[in-house]
Amino acid sequence: MSFLKDNCIIDVLTEDILTRCHAFTCGDCDMDEFFRQDALDYTHFLMGKSYCFRLKDNTQTIVACFTVSNDSIRIYDLPSSRRNAMWKITNREKMLTRYPGVLIGRLAVASQFSGRGIGSEVLRFIKAWFLDEANKTGCRFAIVDAKNEPDVLRFYEKNAFIPLFPREIDEDIYTKPPKDEAERTERLQHPRKLRTRLMFCDLLDE
Repeated sequence: MSFLKDNCIIDVLTEDILTRCHAFTCGDCDMDEFFRQDALDYTHFLMGKSYCFRLKDNTQTIVACFTVSNDSIRIYDLPSSRRNAMWKITNREKMLTRYPGVLIGRLAVASQFSGRGIGSEVLRFIKAWFLDEANKTGCRFAIVDAKNEPDVLRFYEKNAFIPLFPREIDEDIYTKPPKDEAERTERLQHPRKLRTRLMFCDLLDE
């Protein structure tokens, strides 16, 4: 039984919907602000497109929101061990420099619906969406830049996402390459805690 399928409709998140619906609140101030104020700008400037699930019998109530955009995993930029692992995942069909994916940039469930597994349902919906034969573009991976918090990481791991890098320091150097060898050495000796972690899911495993 799927709560979203049985009880909700999906729409593009528009100014009209935001005006007519109750204010969306998920308990995370940054996330609330994004969907209330910034999501429309992302859509306008083609930086991402946001969608919402609303109750069928009360369309003023938004249950969940998410934002997706095009992305890729840059294989050749990875350390050799990770590069080989990614090529193994893709069966070396074609040794591309990048493998296409969909970035799930934002995902939030309204506080009143939390604890019902709806976040996992949204992820399953997105995966199925991009596996559908009607999808107009190739998309091998689902990608998230998850908050580096235990509960958030466990949520994505439970939904078949794995870290692109097992170690935070490798991800730090990948996402923000050091200017020179001295900076690289300093960062290796004094690794910092990252705010987010890159995670991915191979859609062909779904």
